[in-house]
Amino acid sequence: MSAVSLENNRWVKASPRLAQRLNKLFVHRWFGHLGSMTQPLARAYASVLFCDSPWLGAWFAALTWFSPRTALPGLLGLLCAVGWGRVLGLSKPGEPHLVNGLLTGLVVGAVHILDVQALAWVVIASLLVTLSTYWLAALLWQTARLPVLSLPFTLVTWAILLTQTYRASILAYVASLANAHAFFTPWLDSFFISLGWLFLVPYPLAGALLFCGLIVASRYLALLAVAGYLAGFAGFQLFSLGDAQSSGFNFMLTAMALGGIFTVPGRAGFVFALVGSCLAGWMAVALNGILYVLVLPLLTAPFLLSVYLCLGALSVRHTWRAPYLNLEQPATPEIAYERARLAEARGAPSDSLPLALPFYGEWRVSQGFDGPHTHRDVWRHALDFHIVENERSHSNDGASLNDYFCFGAPVLAPTSGQVVRLRSDLPDMPPGEVDLINNWGNFLLLRMSNGLYVKLAHLKQNSVSVGLGEWVSVGQRLAACGSSGRSPEPHLHLHVQISETLGSSTLPFHFGHVLVRNKGQTTLDFHLCKRPLEGDHVSAASSNEPLGIALKLPAGRSFGYRIKTPEKPDEGYKKSDLRIELSLLGQFRLVGNHGASAAFEKTSAVIGFYDRQGKADPLLDLWLLALGLTPLSINAESWSDRPAMRLLPLGIGRRILAALLRPLGTGCDSRYCRHWDETLQVWRQEGVHCIHLAPGIEWRATTLALIQPELGVRRLRLDCFGQSWEAVLENTSWVSHNQTGH
Repeated sequence: MSAVSLENNRWVKASPRLAQRLNKLFVHRWFGHLGSMTQPLARAYASVLFCDSPWLGAWFAALTWFSPRTALPGLLGLLCAVGWGRVLGLSKPGEPHLVNGLLTGLVVGAVHILDVQALAWVVIASLLVTLSTYWLAALLWQTARLPVLSLPFTLVTWAILLTQTYRASILAYVASLANAHAFFTPWLDSFFISLGWLFLVPYPLAGALLFCGLIVASRYLALLAVAGYLAGFAGFQLFSLGDAQSSGFNFMLTAMALGGIFTVPGRAGFVFALVGSCLAGWMAVALNGILYVLVLPLLTAPFLLSVYLCLGALSVRHTWRAPYLNLEQPATPEIAYERARLAEARGAPSDSLPLALPFYGEWRVSQGFDGPHTHRDVWRHALDFHIVENERSHSNDGASLNDYFCFGAPVLAPTSGQVVRLRSDLPDMPPGEVDLINNWGNFLLLRMSNGLYVKLAHLKQNSVSVGLGEWVSVGQRLAACGSSGRSPEPHLHLHVQISETLGSSTLPFHFGHVLVRNKGQTTLDFHLCKRPLEGDHVSAASSNEPLGIALKLPAGRSFGYRIKTPEKPDEGYKKSDLRIELSLLGQFRLVGNHGASAAFEKTSAVIGFYDRQGKADPLLDLWLLALGLTPLSINAESWSDRPAMRLLPLGIGRRILAALLRPLGTGCDSRYCRHWDETLQVWRQEGVHCIHLAPGIEWRATTLALIQPELGVRRLRLDCFGQSWEAVLENTSWVSHNQTGH
């Protein structure tokens, strides 16, 4: 039944509202089904230039019709790849065979006029590409952790072109396009023609329009394309004086892959991309000499060899340093940079080992890393702790060991591991005296699962409660704090070392989920990861049950809000929802009305949101800005975070300015504080967010979240650029399991 027949139905006419709803349902279902079919096809076109937007893919697809001779076989190759994937059961998210099927179809169209034989070749080629893509993808990843890229396209196309007829045809096609009409300056024409060659439309205007689409998708990828072309052209000209137009897209692809997709963007990644592009230029010369004998085109071979060589070399490094690889979750440079920036702001140095605090309560760091007394040279990565009250470590005059607050306090396991060495028989030295023969005093040495060792030293005599070879767990009581060995006064020494030998070299470490009070301050700062400095007071961030219940986000729960935005002040409050879904990968996500979402993880100490995806959503973005990182300890009075700038409602003008000054985006310097409001019976969580775009250009915003026990986040508010956004909780409910990914 059509939408028209529904309107003509007498019963439906009696209910105009029902007719409107049925029409809307019909149209949405029909267009939704059409969109689900066409989006993978459009994304295949976009993926040729490492983009994901279906709208951009549709733009690229339209530009291929600059050459109808190649555009139609290219589309046919893509459709056949879709069909073969479905028939063979090889399709999966991302469908990597589609890009290869598209490219193969384009080349077949270039070397043969469109007839029955050409169509047959497209069907056969798409089958070969589909089979080889999944086999090569598994082989490359399992053996070398490398992406498949366009390797199936290159190999299958070479196999087809080895037919004598096709070898002559490809040369004829290249010759027919060699004298493209000038459109811009000679250099720009050369660049755009090279980019157009990737889609077999080597025309300056087509290449320029492709580049415009690339700029819209990612300004950084566009920059890499230009820089890569220059570097690759330089490498090409060092060894050859020939024309690099038909192979120049290899230089661009290499730079984009190495500098923006498979490594985290940065200075080191940019230089690495230029080196790879220069290498691709040399490989184009070397491979051209070999393939000329077989009358075969280069296709994407220089790009593939250069990328595989560079990524393969970096993947076997024994050190973690820039450029950082991003092979498991490749993304556009802007998304990869945002992930890395947020991880750096919330995480610890990459060369640091995580430990738990080895004590109860609050202790002060009496000597930190590179401490002036004993933490020097190979023993520089160590911490000493003691307990102080009113800036004193003891009561009375400190002449007796029992005067010291930490003497006899429980010592806990900072990690899980096995006791491999211990000593517990040495006497505790009186205050002011030391045992220089047994420097470490009584100690415990634990071997972790990674093969490294954790040492706890200066323990109280006969206080060790575990035996040699025993396995211990994090937080287990092991001994008591003492003053044995080289210990002028009772304290606890902690370090990580590389071997079982006493006195072996130490390694950096940090603590997770801790509260830190700096010297002279009264507030407790929460840190996801922290390496405390000398003089810092540290304690574990114990969770609060009412606060944890208020921020409980189980799959299936939905929150109905009324939100008011300044864009439409006359409309007042508008309904908007947030719901919790569980993805197929087991990831919990907070999802808005129009599909925008963010992942989150919750522990006993903190809830943190990350991986923001989708379009702008006022309610979701307000939630993430106000609650993106929220400790669940009521003792956490303040903390810092770096949420993405795009969470703010910037408007077109400010977005353009931000894009020009910070092409990769940036984060807000956000500072949060929280306290209990006795009047309203809620926790007030306030945030101040600053964006430093350039000297003299700073944007500032404030957020407020009212968290009510048992109910949840009752109210959200954002004040920014003289305007306000506000959301008020109206109801909570549960959605069906099939809507939450179960």
